[in-house]
Amino acid sequence: MATIPEVGARARRLTRRLLTATVAAVRWARLAFLASALAVCASVGTPARATGQIRDPLLEWRTVHTEHFDIHYHDPLAMVARRVARIAERTNSTLSEIFGFQPTERVQIVLSDDSNLANGSATALPYDTLRIYAEPPEDLSPLGEYDDWLATLIAHEHTHILHLDQASGLPSILNAILGKVYMPNQVAPRWFQEGIAVWQETEQTSGGRLRSTQWDMYLRMDALEDRFWGFDQVWNDADRWPHGNAAYLYGSFFIRYIADRHGRESIATMMRDYGDSVLPYGLNRVAHRATGHTFSDLWVDFLAERRAHYEAMRSDVDALGRREGIRITTHSEMTRAPRFLRDGHLIYMRDDNRSRPRLVVIDPSDGAMGDTLVRLNEGGEAAVHPDGSCVFFSRVDVTRDIYSYADLFRRDLVTGEETRLTQGMRAREPDISPDGRHVVFTVTRAGTTRLMIADSEDIPRTMRELVGSERFDLVYTPRFSPDARSVVFSRWTTGGYRDIAIVDIATGNIDELTHDRAQDTGPVFSPDGRVVYFSSDRTGIANIYAYHLASGTIRQVTNVVAGAYQPAISEDGATLLYIGYTSYGFDLFRLDGLSPDGFREAVPFHDTRPAGSDPSAILDLESEAYDPLPTLYPRSYALDLGQDAYGSQLGISVLGEDAVQQHSYNLRVGIGLVSGNVQLEGSYTYQRSPLAFSLHGFRYVALAGGLSVGGEDRLWAQDVFGGDVGLAYSFPRAFRYDTISLSYAATYTMRAAPWAFELDPNTPPPTLPERGFYSTLRFGWGYSDVERYSYDISPSNGRSIGIGVAVADPLIGSQFRVVTLNWSITQYVPLWEHHVLAMRYGGGWSTGDLGRRGVFGLGGFPNVNPIEGLQAPAVLGGVALRGYPANSRVGVQLHLVQLEYRFPIWRFNGGPWTLPLFFNRLHAAVFCDYGDAFSDSFDIRTFRVGIGAELFLDFTVFYVLAFSLRVGYARGVSDGGIDQVYAHLGSSF
Repeated sequence: MATIPEVGARARRLTRRLLTATVAAVRWARLAFLASALAVCASVGTPARATGQIRDPLLEWRTVHTEHFDIHYHDPLAMVARRVARIAERTNSTLSEIFGFQPTERVQIVLSDDSNLANGSATALPYDTLRIYAEPPEDLSPLGEYDDWLATLIAHEHTHILHLDQASGLPSILNAILGKVYMPNQVAPRWFQEGIAVWQETEQTSGGRLRSTQWDMYLRMDALEDRFWGFDQVWNDADRWPHGNAAYLYGSFFIRYIADRHGRESIATMMRDYGDSVLPYGLNRVAHRATGHTFSDLWVDFLAERRAHYEAMRSDVDALGRREGIRITTHSEMTRAPRFLRDGHLIYMRDDNRSRPRLVVIDPSDGAMGDTLVRLNEGGEAAVHPDGSCVFFSRVDVTRDIYSYADLFRRDLVTGEETRLTQGMRAREPDISPDGRHVVFTVTRAGTTRLMIADSEDIPRTMRELVGSERFDLVYTPRFSPDARSVVFSRWTTGGYRDIAIVDIATGNIDELTHDRAQDTGPVFSPDGRVVYFSSDRTGIANIYAYHLASGTIRQVTNVVAGAYQPAISEDGATLLYIGYTSYGFDLFRLDGLSPDGFREAVPFHDTRPAGSDPSAILDLESEAYDPLPTLYPRSYALDLGQDAYGSQLGISVLGEDAVQQHSYNLRVGIGLVSGNVQLEGSYTYQRSPLAFSLHGFRYVALAGGLSVGGEDRLWAQDVFGGDVGLAYSFPRAFRYDTISLSYAATYTMRAAPWAFELDPNTPPPTLPERGFYSTLRFGWGYSDVERYSYDISPSNGRSIGIGVAVADPLIGSQFRVVTLNWSITQYVPLWEHHVLAMRYGGGWSTGDLGRRGVFGLGGFPNVNPIEGLQAPAVLGGVALRGYPANSRVGVQLHLVQLEYRFPIWRFNGGPWTLPLFFNRLHAAVFCDYGDAFSDSFDIRTFRVGIGAELFLDFTVFYVLAFSLRVGYARGVSDGGIDQVYAHLGSSF
């Protein structure tokens, strides 16, 4: 539903795990449609920040049932769940008629309040599931145009279900045999999936993004500044603003354009036809059958229509006389919360996607950058104490090592000390009274936001509710009056009203300044307290307005083509700073000579929208304790063709996860087509405990060494049984995380067949390999504060450290004694924009019983064909001693130091029109590797040196699967070195 800057890592891992189970004869076809798991998560949005490493064990989960839905929720979301139930049934009734389709299975809805973001997701695999977060959109979100956030969200996500779940013809036959494994619509391009969903979120409510003036502004400025996205960029994830929002933006306007001209039944026809596709990605043919035109032809006409429409809008603005500020920042992307300081400087939140988000001070006369006050992640609203001693701000941090919520912090501007003031409250948008005595801020829980006030010296113990909110009402951007007696704020109320109001602090009385369905946001008092400035989109374009408190009149201050938001007024009242927009994103604009003489009479908002829904309407349903079993059983199985020690192996696997994701498992049985041996493997994960718990077991037959007969080494068949149990715990924080893990693994090895040799009295007796019980206790610790931003070619700042210890000893049930250590530390140093110095040192050491010690291998990369790597797919990491044969240096001790200078070359951001291939960027590195693996004593003189360079081509296949093709040359300059040229799919360390 919401913006997704990057494709979810969890979905990527799932997709690649599934891809390894493909049958060799149909690998490319399976690669295409197994990418659907990733396509779904990409299409509907994934949170930018994980909500925790475990499911909160203290939450009590319950379920309510309707005719078509099972709704799972945790306390205190009982009323929200019953509201969701009513909306879901009403939405399903309408959408199933529009699309002519009703799912045959019950749809699972998981409602939670564990995210700091307004978001949702939908998938049809392995069963129809909606995941809904109770968190409403933040201020100035492109999702902010709604009359009922839950209604908009469910309309969007359930549209996905009715789209993705359609499969007929040969795909339905395949699903009848294997279970639900191939849903062609899940591999449709994201713009098509999201375009349909945003179109219907608008059609089914009185809000939605296609009614949003901010959404329209995004496309308008692309048109007027001649920066329309290319069709190839929309089909993929281009490396430019507005990033993940582009598929939603262009897709929604394009789908509406098609529906308006060819009827909404044409969209339903395309959904059905694509669901009948055996081979995906023939979307142009589907469009031609439904409309008589390909998407490529329709796209050209669509852009021409949009350009003409927006040029007419610009002409209308020009006819009235533009009044725009001077752009004083040029970093673009995200800009929020500008505020004047008493010394005339300005602070604001800057997030350019090229470096860390931060609160910075600038000179408003020319935009010259000053100090960075606070480092940020999400959020960023801040207020400086009147005496300049400290800054109060909001930032996302972790509560109970599980939840990432916004909270309030105070930073001492003299000592730099930071103090956390709230814990897990979703506290945002602080403002300090002019006398410094009080702080106002907002707090959100269960879809409702409240306005709070507290003493600035003791927020936790003095906070109280200043404005009581009805269920699902929201409050934004509170600002004190100059006399500290009142607070002005923006609020959302039932029916889709986003208005400006003032509350008297002493009495709690509220005076509503506006009441209409325009988006009235970002209010602030003038320095003399006589005027409230705010942003309103009442004309279809957001501008700054002035409300004169004495007369109750509203005057228009700016008249811009793009948009103007979040005004800030200088201490002398003569200068207006506001957030403006270009096709590159948001920046600060300055308008001098602020005078009522230049203001224009404001036109009233003309409401043409349908009536808003009633958020208080719910279904009166009985609940029951959540039962994971109905969604835990396997829904499908997959066949794969792999290898065992004797040749080809046919495997069958099943996996499952319950709706709330407390339990997951994966089971596989492999049968050797040559040997007939059976391989078993299974794993289980439990996430409803303070520690993440995993269990894994296996049995396989393999050929191994260690048998010597007559001085000749022979292979023997070993039958291996084993398993491991693991516990892990993470300590995530705002800018770093630590993880500890503990596991116990045990294997038992015996002969799979009798010894196949004859004894000869004239030769030495045979040497039999070690067999029996071998168990290992492993401990790991990892730390990372590594940063990477959207335009980076690799991690660009920070360090990661990892340490692992493995011990085998009779005290833990092993027949053998072995100790193995491994460690690594990586450091990234930014040089200048996107140029990075990367350094890594890693090592290992092992001791114990001969033949059971860990043996380390070191050398260059093994030979991997890039095409075979795509089929598998096999992606090689960056840890290697390049310039030497793979594993040419072996031993029980290893040390490797690597140094790389990485730099960008070119950003392609293009592909062959609508084909599922997209070229992202080209970058390179020069390197030096220094290390060795050995079993003798440590001698630095034996260390080898390798030097060389690598070229990386980042590309995307099937619209969502991202890879890097690495082509390199390395030269080993020490003994055993070679000239090495290699090409494979790879990634840097």
